[in-house]
Amino acid sequence: MKLAILGGLSVLLFSIADVPTLGVEIAAADSGKNSTPVRYQLRPFNLVYLAYQGYFRDQGIPGYSAFLAAYEAGRVSAEDLVQSAVKKNKVSPETATDRGYLRAVKSQIESLRKD
Repeated sequence: MKLAILGGLSVLLFSIADVPTLGVEIAAADSGKNSTPVRYQLRPFNLVYLAYQGYFRDQGIPGYSAFLAAYEAGRVSAEDLVQSAVKKNKVSPETATDRGYLRAVKSQIESLRKD
């Protein structure tokens, strides 16, 4: 019995250790001698997923179907979402003006709307 529990816990531990953390990438600061991580940069997919899950409610962005309805009505935009992520330190401030990132966020929202 103890062996079965120990084996189950081992499998659980290894499966948890192998799960990526929402596709987070570390953005390194260029500080001369050594580069130290300064913040996490979410991928557009993960940013939209968090918004859909209601992570940015405190920033005025609703979750779930209300998020999609607000986007369709023009009350929430990709720019609003990125600004909220900047305020929560989920993306760097430069991301708010990155056209490619904003296009990718819009694309992710659009694909979520189609599903």
